[in-house]
Amino acid sequence: MIDKIFNVIEIKADNKHYYPNSMKKESWMEDNYVPENEINIPLGQSRYGGCVIDLPKDFEIPKNMRFAGQLDLNEVGKFDKTNLLPKTGQLFFFADIKENIGKVIYKDIDNTQLQRVINEHEDHFFLGVLIKGFKPKQEKLSDYYKVPEEDLECWECGGNITKCKCEFEYKKDHIKGLDLNEDGKNWGCFEGYGTSKIFGVYANCQTFSRERLKIMEKQIVLLQIGENGFNDEGVFNVLIKEEDLKKLNFDDCTLEWVQS
Repeated sequence: MIDKIFNVIEIKADNKHYYPNSMKKESWMEDNYVPENEINIPLGQSRYGGCVIDLPKDFEIPKNMRFAGQLDLNEVGKFDKTNLLPKTGQLFFFADIKENIGKVIYKDIDNTQLQRVINEHEDHFFLGVLIKGFKPKQEKLSDYYKVPEEDLECWECGGNITKCKCEFEYKKDHIKGLDLNEDGKNWGCFEGYGTSKIFGVYANCQTFSRERLKIMEKQIVLLQIGENGFNDEGVFNVLIKEEDLKKLNFDDCTLEWVQS
């Protein structure tokens, strides 16, 4: 897997964040934070979070979950070189990030049939960000491995702790914690956090690389919203089994919020 090439759809954020009209602008909000009535949102446009949702008629929002976003597949599908995504319709994401649970719902519906719903709240995902564009790109897992910044000096001999023959308490735990591959490089725990995308390498600072690799053997990244204009400190991930995506079965997705 280390040299596998992933066809990725990169996601770019609009420069404005919008909050519910029921809120007042708070001191921590920057100049690009505006009330939702100051944002022009075309019906069905892809977005992340917020109180403005474009839903099919009689659509019921999953109980105890917040709207996390929607993807206009009519637009996204143009950039899908894997041909795994539907070419029409909308993907809706709902989640409770406190419990790391959620739901993904696919509706093959034209944007003109959607109805706008305003669901104001001050819980997680209360801020909205429009997705202003998609871009195809490629990435390899090997590109994520870097020479570690952490000092590899042995406490006993001063040499490289992964190569010296010194034996002392905690040495194995220290080396294990460095999370190195055979070339002495590591897949940094925050590597990939500055990217939002569909498909590609899975980012999660709370797991070692070997755990991430095991997850990637079973699931693919359906959506990653990172710190490139969407989030400040953390990543929203949605994972799915590839065979489920081919069948348009979104009942067994993993939705999670990860941060240090």
